[in-house]
Amino acid sequence: MLIHGSCVSRDTFEFLPASYRLVNYVARQSAISVGNSAPGISDRLPRLSSPFQDRMIRGDIRGDLLERIRALAEEVDLVLVDLVDERGGVVAIGDGYATRLAEFWSNGGKELAKGAEHIAFGTQRHFSLWAGAFDRIVSELESLGLLAKVLVLSTPWAEKLEDGSPLGVPEWMTAPKVANEEYARYFDHLESRGLRLLRLPDRLALSSTEHRWGPSPFHYTDAAYEWLAQGISRA
Repeated sequence: MLIHGSCVSRDTFEFLPASYRLVNYVARQSAISVGNSAPGISDRLPRLSSPFQDRMIRGDIRGDLLERIRALAEEVDLVLVDLVDERGGVVAIGDGYATRLAEFWSNGGKELAKGAEHIAFGTQRHFSLWAGAFDRIVSELESLGLLAKVLVLSTPWAEKLEDGSPLGVPEWMTAPKVANEEYARYFDHLESRGLRLLRLPDRLALSSTEHRWGPSPFHYTDAAYEWLAQGISRA
């Protein structure tokens, strides 16, 4: 299995049978970044203390998703995708793009991208760029014989905790209800391109205070991950 997505896909992987093997995990990389490297950024970006985060951010700056897929195409029998890391939009830098997420922004990215255009998720400009970018990814996957092996996780952002109480989110974060409305056309586009979607039922879109990273709109209960894992196993 190769993952292009967020902690949602990675956390779900832990609930899969031991026969599943993760050959690569590409996170923090918007489809818009893929093949559109942001020039002059990587060499000036400080090294992050987390090797994983550092590797992901530099991979995003290079836009290296397709390079990784090509290198592993013969080993991959499932490409698991989710769109959670699209949430921050992208920053236009030179002729390329960088995904605007906290790891990049708070570790020198904000200063390096000073004056650059931020293209917010959910806007028409972002959707148009993203749709065109994902169409190119689809074409490459098709040429590699991997398109039928793609499965997209469509997981509504949680508005409540598992006990039914409201899930509080920081002021800077998009409200879950709004995010779910914005994500709808992105998933519709993928479905229109023939990709298989595994849609988490709304009743299971609940967060948990027991999640190892704490409650969040995209940190779910074990029941949600178990449902997703079962769906993947049947796909």
